[in-house]
Formats: sequence, structure tokens, C-alpha cells
Amino acid sequence: MLACAAYFNALDSPFVYDDHDTVIGNRSLIDLSNVRFILVYTPFRPLVNASYAFDRWLWDYRPAGYHLTNVLLHVISVVLLYAWLRRLIEDNDASIESSGPAFVGAACFAVHPLQTEAVAYVSGRSEVMCAVFFISALLLGRRAILSGSWIHAGFAIASGVLALASKETALALPVVLLAYDWLLRPGADDARVRRLWQVCVPAVVLFALAGLYRLSMLKISFAGLSSAVLNAETQAIVIWRYVRLLVWPFGQSIMHSVHRVTSLIDPLAAIAAVGIALLIALALRIRRSHPLVAFGVVWFLAVLAPSSSFVPLREGMAEHRVYLASAGFFTAVAGILQMWWGGWLVRSLVPRVTIALAIGVLCVLTIRRNQVWSDPVTLWTEATLHAEGMWEPHYALADSLREQGQCDRAISEYRRAVALRPAHRDAHTNLGICLAQVGQPEEAERAFRQALAIDPRFARGYTNLGALALLSGDSVRARDFYLQTLVVDHDNVLARMQLASLYENTFHDYHAAARMCGEARLLAPATPGVVECVERNQRLASGQGR
Repeated sequence: MLACAAYFNALDSPFVYDDHDTVIGNRSLIDLSNVRFILVYTPFRPLVNASYAFDRWLWDYRPAGYHLTNVLLHVISVVLLYAWLRRLIEDNDASIESSGPAFVGAACFAVHPLQTEAVAYVSGRSEVMCAVFFISALLLGRRAILSGSWIHAGFAIASGVLALASKETALALPVVLLAYDWLLRPGADDARVRRLWQVCVPAVVLFALAGLYRLSMLKISFAGLSSAVLNAETQAIVIWRYVRLLVWPFGQSIMHSVHRVTSLIDPLAAIAAVGIALLIALALRIRRSHPLVAFGVVWFLAVLAPSSSFVPLREGMAEHRVYLASAGFFTAVAGILQMWWGGWLVRSLVPRVTIALAIGVLCVLTIRRNQVWSDPVTLWTEATLHAEGMWEPHYALADSLREQGQCDRAISEYRRAVALRPAHRDAHTNLGICLAQVGQPEEAERAFRQALAIDPRFARGYTNLGALALLSGDSVRARDFYLQTLVVDHDNVLARMQLASLYENTFHDYHAAARMCGEARLLAPATPGVVECVERNQRLASGQGR
């Protein structure tokens, strides 16, 4: 109920950022009968794409349905985490009432505002779906350890594979399961050693091979070992920024600028690395006295490792990456609460009210965060403040303003984007569109020509120049631009339809107009008005001949 309450206002949010690629521009969602294409379209996350296909079948392209699926997956993750935390607490100390600490840990996970980028953002679904199968695999793996049942072990492996088919974060699953077995399953060491060699080591090897294969497909080039080490040092700083947002959830953004480490002796990176080393040492130190807290630390760091280590990713910091890792953080919180739950924490009203207020505040912050995600302009305006020196938020903000008909405001953001990234072809193009809309045709033409200077075979650049020439009344120049479009993009339907209109209405060359419409009909039969265009110009051409 808390998870639903925190995200009820996320259902009306639009598609934003990568949603336009993962859903709107997803070619595999056009023909839902082509199941094979749906599964291979994103070969490393086929389950997520299949869920988009299901939403496409059920909701078409209405964002509310996609958001509802995300929220339902989040609810399932919350319930699974609660069940998992209860079992962890019982394994640690069966004499303590497990429901209280487990509830607090799962409730914080449910309503913490740092989760919004995974839950309220359709493209964040991979994180939430991975969490569902990841925690399911842990529950099934625990049952297999307790019962020795190979059936439960098989289901655990299947859940792990489904988690891996949702997000590469699942590579940490064998490590987390191994940590559970050695920290919270006291018993015969020979049985644990046997499970280590028979189950955990093969799983680690298989998942590591899957990770290496995925890494090879990313086509990331390292400039030697030092580049990988520098990225790891950068991510050490980022990890502590994630911790800060979990403890103090203010200063969130869809995009963050990060301190890029360029020297192996960077003092900030050294402090961050020492801090992580001390955290690991603390977990080892308390592994016997407070195994649940130690397990939470292992979970948090292990799950972050695939995205926060030696591999340089496009975005150095992204809040959605903390979704599953935060379950480890809140596991440690539940472990800390467990120490006092049987004493003053239960008997005294003050700590219980404080915990309830904290959960309530987190819920309110999440609801407010969803409001930010509901307006792309607000979302990207915020990002421009938190991602200084990055062109992406300025470009995204400009696009959002243009889509809302605010080209006068968008122009300055496009100029900022091209100043930060001069070779961004689309930023120049969209800048030109806005300049044309506000009545600056000369500036617009310069922007379009700059886009063509970056990519001389950019068909849209020529069609934009053609449209600009039409606005100025220069039909001959417009015709030449559209003809040039067909030179660089022979299958361009827009250019053919515009040429057909020019040939028919301006040059009265009905044969050429009919030919252009006929070619457009062959390329895209569903083009509005193309059949009528062919028939009309054929009649006009025959009358002209008589």
C-alpha cells in the first residue's frame, strides 16, 4: 500500500528521454506477431522488451499503462524484499520478532525518492524487473539450502537467468547468495564448502562469462589499464554520492555531473577508495556479531559493482542504478534496527513515531519527485543545474520546450548545447527549426547548413532548407533542395511528396507530379493523400496532353 501511495501520481507522467527510443521508436513493437524480433531486438534484455510489447498490445502507446506496469513490478519487489528480510532476521536470531525491522526496511525501499528514476521512468523498468527475479532467486536459493531440494535450486537458477535477461546487475547474484550462505547460515562447514564448489563457483563462472560477453558487445575501448583504474576511482566517489542520496535524498536529478579522476593520486578518489576499504573491513569485523548488517554492505557494493567499477559508461552517475543496490542498504538498516527491536525501540513510543514520520516524509518526497518527472521542462531544467558542463540536459530541455511550442525559450538552450558540443548535428537542426518559427530565416539557414557541414548526407538538412525556401516563396530553390534530398536519400517519401506538390501547383508539370506520387506510394502506401495525388495528376496530365 505504501508503494502504491508513493507512486499513484506517476501514472500520468509522459514518456521522457530514452522512452522515445525504448518505446516510441522501438521497431520491434510495430508488429507484435513477430515474437522473434521482439526477443532479439535487445538481445541482452529480452524480457524487458517483451514487457514493452505486452504493454504495447494492452495500452498501445498510452504512457499511463507503461507506468502502471512499472509500479506493479515495484510493488512485487517490495513484497518480495519484505519476505526476504523476515527470513534473514529469523536466520540471524529466531527469538526476535522479524516483522517490525523487515517492515521498516521494506517500507523505506518502497517509498524512498531515489527509486523514482527506476519506477516513475518507463526506461528504468529493467532495474525493477531485475529486482523481482533477483530477490525471487535469493528466496528460492535459501529454500534450496535449507531443504537440499534440487527442484528449488532449479527454480532459483531459472529466476537468476530471468534476472540476467532483465539487467546486467544480476551478475552480482552468485556473490550475494554466497554471502548469505556464509554469513547467515551457521552450520556444518563441510556442507557450505560443498555448496560453494558445486553451486556457487560454477554460477560465478557462468555469470562472469556472461558479463564478459556483454562487455565485449558494448565495444568499449580502454586506453590501457590506467584508464580502467581511473574510472574505478571515479566510481568510488560516485558510490559515496549514492550513499549520500540514500541518507539525505535532496539534490536529485535525471543527470549528474561527476568528478572525473584524471590522476592516479587524486586526493578525493583516494579518500573515497579508503572509505570503501574501511566499509568492507567493518563488514568483515562485524560479520559474526552483526551478520545482517555485514550482508547488507556486501549486497550494496556487489550490486553496484557491474555499473560502478572499471567499465566506463556513457553516464558516470545515474540514480536508477541504485534501485537494487539500495535493497542491500535497507537490509543493513533492518539489521541495525534488529539490535534494539526487542527492547526500548518497541517499548518506547518516541522511536516508533520517529520511524513512522521518517517513512511519511520519504513518501511525500517521492510524490513530489514524481511531479518533477511529470513535466519534461521541469525535469530538464533541474538537470541543467546539476549537470554543469554537460550538453545533454540543455539539448533535452530545448527539445521539450520546442515540443511545447516555446521555441523562443528553446533557442538559448540549443545554442548552449551546440556551444558545448559543436558537432551535434541534430542540435543545429532543431535550432534552425526554432529560428525559422520565430521569424529568423537567415539564422535558420545558417543552422541547417551547419548541420550539413557536419553530415553532408543528412537528408533532413536538405528538406529543412527546402521548407525554408518555400516559406520565402522561392519555389525553384525549394525544388533543388528536395531533389538534392533524393540524391543522398533515394527512399525519402517527404521529399517526393513536396516535389509532387511543387510540380502540380507551381510548375504545372503533372507528369512529374504523378511520377513523384507514384514512387512515394510504392515506398509508403499508407502515406496520407498519396493515392489521390497519383489519380489527380494522371487526370491533369491526360487533359494537358489533349
